[in-house]
Amino acid sequence: MTPRRRARWTTAVVVVAVLIVVRNLAGLDSAPLGAYVDETSIGYNAWAISTHAVDEHGAHLPLYFTAFGEYKNPVYIYTLSALLKVLPLTVVTERLPAALFGLLVCLFLTLIAWRRSRSLPVTLMALALLGATPWLTVESRVGFEVISMLAAVSGALWCLSVAQDGGRLRWYVGAGCLLAVSVFAYSTGRVAVALLVVALAVAEITGARRLLRGWLISLVPVAGAYALLWAWNLSHPGALLARFNIISITADHAVLSTVIGRFAGNYLTYFGPEFLFIQGDHRARQATQFGGMLLWVTLPLIAAGVVAAWRQRGQPFMRFIVLGTLAAPVSAALTQESVPHALRASLMLPFLLVLAIEGMILLRELTPTWRRAAATGAGLALLVQGVLFTVDMYATWPARSALDFDAGEIDAITRASAMSSGAQLLLSNTLDQPYIQAAFTFRPMPPSSLTDDSAGPLLGAMNMALVDPAMPPARPGAIAVLSSGDPVPPGAQRLFDEVTPAASFALGSKPTQYETIVVYRLR
Repeated sequence: MTPRRRARWTTAVVVVAVLIVVRNLAGLDSAPLGAYVDETSIGYNAWAISTHAVDEHGAHLPLYFTAFGEYKNPVYIYTLSALLKVLPLTVVTERLPAALFGLLVCLFLTLIAWRRSRSLPVTLMALALLGATPWLTVESRVGFEVISMLAAVSGALWCLSVAQDGGRLRWYVGAGCLLAVSVFAYSTGRVAVALLVVALAVAEITGARRLLRGWLISLVPVAGAYALLWAWNLSHPGALLARFNIISITADHAVLSTVIGRFAGNYLTYFGPEFLFIQGDHRARQATQFGGMLLWVTLPLIAAGVVAAWRQRGQPFMRFIVLGTLAAPVSAALTQESVPHALRASLMLPFLLVLAIEGMILLRELTPTWRRAAATGAGLALLVQGVLFTVDMYATWPARSALDFDAGEIDAITRASAMSSGAQLLLSNTLDQPYIQAAFTFRPMPPSSLTDDSAGPLLGAMNMALVDPAMPPARPGAIAVLSSGDPVPPGAQRLFDEVTPAASFALGSKPTQYETIVVYRLR
């Protein structure tokens, strides 16, 4: 490649990278609208850690954070708490780590593309595909913990791509450290990392001599992570499995044949075309529902990548990618609730994208005419579907997902509080965890001592209370924030309501608008 052509391709890579950065950071509070309770819980706990070194229950620098009967993972929360040392707590700030972790995924996988191909055109195509992939885009815009696991695993894949290609021992150490972080990044990582370690061992061991090679050092930090996890579990018996025991495929104590059938059905669902390419996750909170989790252009690239993996089956890295792809959805397949579930299966994403990158590299072996045709076709397909997805994400997804993100709840509580004139604000217990939505907004001081009930102290500090809308208290002049389906309090004055927004533009039918919250003054 001539210096002029290299400069042009380098410029193109930089331009695409800048566009991805802008896309990841733009409109974090408007696409999607609102803030789901998991986001506000993460946000308030990160703020409490940043300012008081305790969580919402008064626990000092906990490893896991209790919320709504489950435990939230520490990597995202502590990352956000560091940002809150210099930034205020807002919806944008709460989602900022997701955007940054998403950019790290793009960086690590693009580095793999460059290292594996040494081709600027392949690197550009890989970067563009990463930036336009719906699965990664959504998880880079919503403040959930899962994206931190994707960033850590993607970094581990990059380290392994260097280490297994003659890199020094420190790259194995780096991979092990990042896999260790993944154990604490998201709940599925506790099982998934163990499976990935097994996959790594199988990929590396091709003979007795490989047992003595450097990859074993990567197991040291992973073992340390599981030791810490085990120690925490001993002091919190049953905590880590409490949620899983409710949603697992064995929750109803079905016979073994039924359990095996459920696992097989769930597992195959995650590799099915409806989930990957047609509809995706059924919840608008985890997918825009404009197409599947991957772009259609990814399908032939993955198919080519499988061929490339078979041809390079002597390489430990490619064996690990294939085994990792097969192992990635196991954690998700062990749960029966909300299948398919994009967050629980998200570990598939970096492995599938690496296979797609290998497919791009394989296409270089075509004749010049066919190579140009394939590159042009893939580029146009990526451009068209990527643009359509992006337009829908900004223009229609906010309206489509408004109910899923509790849009209007924070606004209603904030406005009602301003109208209360110091009187106690009454929040319906049919709202989605309104105590944490209010705490995210008003940031009351967390409890000074350990408590199992964080809602009571936090509501008390904000002069608020939960009420049963079927039996409203007799408090004339008080303001009640109720769900739209709650009964109207006798004689109450309706002050205002919250309605899901209209789509600014829709490629198909416009989402229906719904009244979600109604605010009354009691008489």
